[in-house]
Amino acid sequence: MISKKKWKVSKDPLFRGDAKDAVNVPNPKADGSIVRHVMYFEGPGRETPYLSVSEEYDLAEKFSNGAVWQTLVKTVKAESVGYISQSELLSLMKGNGKGMAKWPNPFEVMQARRYVEQWGEHLLDFRETKDPISTTKKIFSKS
Repeated sequence: MISKKKWKVSKDPLFRGDAKDAVNVPNPKADGSIVRHVMYFEGPGRETPYLSVSEEYDLAEKFSNGAVWQTLVKTVKAESVGYISQSELLSLMKGNGKGMAKWPNPFEVMQARRYVEQWGEHLLDFRETKDPISTTKKIFSKS
């Protein structure tokens, strides 16, 4: 049996499947609901202050539209972008959700929690970012 090495926040990369030329730019002023973001309400092109990333390259590749990009948590934090770990997301997604994961429908919160588990999802939070265009260029590189 092959054991998978445990991901470490201090040194291992996070991956994002995205366009070939650049990472999609989040909108810091968009609705900050985590459940809305994870459930992909409003479909492709929706505005969100978050970018989803995963510990696993293969999972990020499933969402790729031409390239897989990578970053490190220390790089993200150095550019004043918020980081919400998978464990923190899971702790917020119970019942009707807590904090930015609060949502009127507990079934949708539960479904969002399943997706976070399934895709190994972490979030990069751009709500406090002044210039998301240059920031996304700084924090991501092609994998």
